[in-house]
Amino acid sequence: MFGDFMSNITAIILTGGFATRLRPLTLTRPKALLPILDKPLLDWIIKSLRSAGVKDIILSVRYLANLIRDRYGDGSEFNVRIEYAEEVRPLGDAGPIPVIASRFSLSNPFLVIYGDIFTDVNIAEVIKFHKSKGGLATLVLTKVEDPSRYGVAVVDKEGLIREFIEKPPREVAKSNLVNAGIYVFDMDVLKYFPHKTPSKLSKDVIPRLVSEAQVYAYIHEGIWSDIGVPSDYKRANFEALLRYYPEGYISSESKMAEDVEINKPVFIGSNTVIDKGSKLGPLTIIGSQSRIGPYTRIYRSILLDGVVVEGSSLIEGSIIGRASYIGRWVRIGDGCVLGDEVTISDEVFISNRVTILPYKEINESIMKPESVIL
Repeated sequence: MFGDFMSNITAIILTGGFATRLRPLTLTRPKALLPILDKPLLDWIIKSLRSAGVKDIILSVRYLANLIRDRYGDGSEFNVRIEYAEEVRPLGDAGPIPVIASRFSLSNPFLVIYGDIFTDVNIAEVIKFHKSKGGLATLVLTKVEDPSRYGVAVVDKEGLIREFIEKPPREVAKSNLVNAGIYVFDMDVLKYFPHKTPSKLSKDVIPRLVSEAQVYAYIHEGIWSDIGVPSDYKRANFEALLRYYPEGYISSESKMAEDVEINKPVFIGSNTVIDKGSKLGPLTIIGSQSRIGPYTRIYRSILLDGVVVEGSSLIEGSIIGRASYIGRWVRIGDGCVLGDEVTISDEVFISNRVTILPYKEINESIMKPESVIL
């Protein structure tokens, strides 16, 4: 019986945002297509829905929507059914939902999931919880150290959310339970959505529902990270690595010199070559079809697919965009973010927390921390 209920659930995934805080990585792809380990974040979300028995998915798209359509098509390759709702103007995260419900004639409870969260939450258990409580809405919550960046909830012993405060100062936050970006809504919830757009769930919808005691809290204790800024993106990858490959993973299709030193955990994608004398890790992810030259040191870093490092270089705590080229004797300091297809010439030093936009050629050292190369 519950399986039949699940099969009637539709999931709306919100993927239309510009993700300006993740630039330069999101200048060339939507945030939902940023990889976690070896596959895009949206792949992980779709897999979790499919595992729960949810196979009807509507992707709310806008920014670089064609890249999402090209990858997922009608969903058949992922064993789900995917349709698209494309915004012609920004509607916020609440605005698309009534439009989608009307356009696709939704008539059963539905999920809303942010397309920028990485989590191991059990979607089936969330839906079971929602059905058992009988409220109009269920909001997944998770615990964080600093709740000031999120919507904060106060929950009573029955599981009802009694207060919901958006981004309170850390010192006055009444709890560390925050909005995890996964909702289950009954159809009657739509009357709480404002007619104005753009509108936000956390400001315009959830507080109204909370005031009428209509929102229950499902508290998730496992992996959760939103990838709002580059440091969050690194953390999500590292959490995935520690959770799914605590001893590391090296593709059988990659080649590594015998004297390469690996400090676990390290993730190395397919068709990648690691040359002699190099030292990798801990917490290092190197994408597919990359080449790491001899005597290179890389740690606490993410290299996307197709990166070339010629050799005798140091990369620490940084993110290197797809198909970038790093010359010999280069040092890239902690916290740097390079967009796709950046070229760094030999003997260049990049100071800490430098941001370089895609397709740039860097021929001279950047000595000033936190520089932005446009």
